[in-house]
Amino acid sequence: MVRLIDFEICIGCFTCEEVCSFLHDDRPFIKLYEAFPGLKRPISCFHCANAPCVAACPTGAMHRDRDGAVTVDIARCIGCLSCLAACPFGIPELVPPGYVAKCDLCSKLRQQGLEPGCVAMCPARAISFNKSPEVSEGVRKRALSKIFTKLLGPSAVEAR
Repeated sequence: MVRLIDFEICIGCFTCEEVCSFLHDDRPFIKLYEAFPGLKRPISCFHCANAPCVAACPTGAMHRDRDGAVTVDIARCIGCLSCLAACPFGIPELVPPGYVAKCDLCSKLRQQGLEPGCVAMCPARAISFNKSPEVSEGVRKRALSKIFTKLLGPSAVEAR
């Protein structure tokens, strides 16, 4: 399960953050960070293939769901923050009354066969969601175009 954010087409409009906030009781798990002055980019849990937060959790509260998303079972979470210490991106958050919360790729929507809210509502379609780890064709083509442009020059790539 992979959620991709294509920063080449993200317009920094905050829609992903707003819809996440709406769907999660005013607690957005995708946030826009200012990478450079005037350039904001969405950041959220990466649902890592070898998630260190899952390995660090002493109770098994941080786990993968049936679709492969890294989620938190709040009934088992003791709020020890081992997952936060292990996460290289500092994503998990301690929330009242004392458990950890993070992006669950909108598990309630996915259980209904729907996409995560940020994916469905992005006006630029910069956020995509794949159940397999394959990169979408559009993202792959843009990445290859950038690589070949750098290696061969813009005129060689445009001629093709």
